[in-house]
Amino acid sequence: MFKSFSILALAAVLLAACASEPEPAPAPPPPPEEPGPDAGTMGGMCGGIAAISCQDETAYCAYGPQDFQIADASGICKEQPDICTAEYKPVCGFDGKTYGNACNAAMEGVSVRRQGVCEGDEGTTAR
Repeated sequence: MFKSFSILALAAVLLAACASEPEPAPAPPPPPEEPGPDAGTMGGMCGGIAAISCQDETAYCAYGPQDFQIADASGICKEQPDICTAEYKPVCGFDGKTYGNACNAAMEGVSVRRQGVCEGDEGTTAR
């Protein structure tokens, strides 16, 4: 009888050891992304291969300095400032003109190409 009981106990232990653990519940899906601003609206994409214009009259397509030599670069529609400080910190605009500061360039709807005066434009500043 002890032998039968030992065999049954051993069988129960082996069956318990072979039982697989339940699969963990799948991770919940990530929350949906909030859609960004529509192209051509304030804060939305502009320019690019589609040449999307900013719809708001007070906006301009602002590009980063790294976009100067990219023909189909895209920018972001930003509001043109109404007023700027008189601080003189010259910048070279994408249009090849020197502006008194980045705000003055933005006021004219021009993105900053780089800090400093434009080559061949020493002594002349737009606005």
